[in-house]
Amino acid sequence: MMLRVTDLKQWAYCPRIVYYQHRMPGAGKQTYKMSEGKAAQELIEQLEMRRTLKEYGLEGAVRKFGVWLENQALGLAGKLDLLLEMAAEAAIVEFKLTSGEVGRNHRLQIGGYSLLVEAEMAKEVKCGFVYRIPDGRVFPVPIDQSLRREVRQAMEDMREVVSIGSLPEPTDVRKRCEECEYANYCGDVW
Repeated sequence: MMLRVTDLKQWAYCPRIVYYQHRMPGAGKQTYKMSEGKAAQELIEQLEMRRTLKEYGLEGAVRKFGVWLENQALGLAGKLDLLLEMAAEAAIVEFKLTSGEVGRNHRLQIGGYSLLVEAEMAKEVKCGFVYRIPDGRVFPVPIDQSLRREVRQAMEDMREVVSIGSLPEPTDVRKRCEECEYANYCGDVW
């Protein structure tokens, strides 16, 4: 079963989103926050070309926006916001329209992209970054063996839930449910 890297982010946010997206495709409705995030990302891509790469510590890297990667052996695919590519290594940058700190959901997403870059491009990924759009801050996300294991375990757990068809427990953070595109399907939460 092919998973999307965004499934990793959603799995950490609320595992039910992954279940609904794979078992009931097309059922969710785009939220205001989702459409605002897309619009903000387009603006940031234009501005990013004017920035130096100093904050990323990769002076001389080549920027590549919207890189699509897919690996059958991993069973994983996704479109990176920004790839910073050098001769032997690369880094991933994810743009986020949030005021919060980097969460597990962001780390899993960047970890998933790292696995894809390493598998498809044969470039080592030591670090990824979250670019927080509202204040322009950049947060490093180290890519270590622990994160790689966590990503692989999450992928295994997602495949099991989707293939069995067993609705997972909702997130413990009920505030997330208020803005969820699948809020109408979680009668046990409301």
